[in-house]
Amino acid sequence: MKKELFIAVIACSLWQVVNAQDSLKMHLQGIRERTDQAQVIRNDFYKSPALRPFQYRQSITPVNISYFADNRDLYNYQTGSGDKGFSISTDSYQKHIFPNITLWGNAKYENFKVQNLKFNETSDYELLFPYLTADSVGGNLSTEIYEFSGGIAKEVGKWIFAGEAGYRANLSHRKIDPRPINNSSDIKAALGASYAITSHYYLSANVDLRFYKQRNELSFVSVLGRPAIYHFNGLGAYNNLISGSAGVQGDILYQLNAVEAKLILAPKNDKGIFIQLGADQKSGFRTLPLSTAHANDWKDQVVSGKIGYLHNNTDWRYGAIASLDLQTKKGSEGLFNNEGASTGYVKISELSSYRYYNFHYNLEAYIGQKDWSVKPYASYSQIKEQYVNPFREQFTNNVNFGVQGQYLLELNRGLFGISLNLQQQKVLDKGSVFNGMVQGTGIADLLQQNYNYLTAEPFSIGGQARYDFVLSGKIKPFVSVQALSASKINQKYYTLTLGTVF
Repeated sequence: MKKELFIAVIACSLWQVVNAQDSLKMHLQGIRERTDQAQVIRNDFYKSPALRPFQYRQSITPVNISYFADNRDLYNYQTGSGDKGFSISTDSYQKHIFPNITLWGNAKYENFKVQNLKFNETSDYELLFPYLTADSVGGNLSTEIYEFSGGIAKEVGKWIFAGEAGYRANLSHRKIDPRPINNSSDIKAALGASYAITSHYYLSANVDLRFYKQRNELSFVSVLGRPAIYHFNGLGAYNNLISGSAGVQGDILYQLNAVEAKLILAPKNDKGIFIQLGADQKSGFRTLPLSTAHANDWKDQVVSGKIGYLHNNTDWRYGAIASLDLQTKKGSEGLFNNEGASTGYVKISELSSYRYYNFHYNLEAYIGQKDWSVKPYASYSQIKEQYVNPFREQFTNNVNFGVQGQYLLELNRGLFGISLNLQQQKVLDKGSVFNGMVQGTGIADLLQQNYNYLTAEPFSIGGQARYDFVLSGKIKPFVSVQALSASKINQKYYTLTLGTVF
């Protein structure tokens, strides 16, 4: 009897050890899927809702807090010299809770200061430029961002049906003159379906809808020394009739609608050809306090494509991807007549005055084994920005090339990863024409500074180290450190992240 009991205890103990090892192995596999640079390239194709069931094999939910600081000596005045603050986020992916159903979701809170902003009192620059409210004083801008989203995909035979939705709010302000109060909301929704055209490949299609709105108010407490306010129409140009006064009360309103469609061919696993075609169109407008008519209207179109081949087996992993993104942004400005205080400014016509082109071509490859990989890459960009009257233009054609290497070391109860990224930018052609500058406004300095930043040739060195380890079956913390240094623009960036995985 004692012998049988002893054998039973030994068997149970061995089962627990094997089970713990299996659990640890699955946990480390889930971390590898999300940090391995070769997997990251692959996973980018599976962001489409109806392909999400193939994005990862393991379900995990990380929660982390990060502190970050970024600073440049040479920078775009209208985006600032860098950000400094912290963020708290979680990103969950679950595919084993219900049969044939994949769930995902994320939530994020950011609190930071955009430093040394000038000639821009409008949030979400990348979405709304060049139609910014501006003054020559500027300063640091305190910003809070709330973001959350979620989605579901259901497999039905050879079909997968999916949907997701998300919301993002940006609250920005400054407590000294000039005092902007910016509130923006960004709502997105997507529907998609994919079909197994073979046992190995799925064809996926999805449509994304987006609605964005920002309320922008600029006020002053000081009675004396108020700077002029400008409502830019592109490359520092503005309408004299509706700009220049700091005493006008009211909100500047922005509204934007967007639709994006994608068609993707992708394999179920780590081997095969990937093809993606996409088109995105945004239509926006701005109204000013002096009139309810649109002061500006614009359309922002992006045509994109990717093609690649990836291979992954027990010995070697290799692949290559080529992509392009062709952006064209065109805008018009309203021409107004002052009908008096009772009527306000009346829109009498409009002028198509602004053009922006950003054509980007990228090629990257990788080769490696289970624990290491090397990714050389190169890109070519053509950027041109124009305003018609007075004629102003800036353009640059440049190449970026570099190499990124990564090594992952699996320990007894953890995973350590380190990566290094070297990148050089070279300008092949550049030019600028800034006619009609009004002296004493500072706008000439703004355009020259932004042009210098656009045409800089920095060499950057970036690195990251991350350690995931297991304290118990439920406590699986990690720590990550990332840093970057760039010459010419004298950029210094670093971030420290602490978190745990469930």
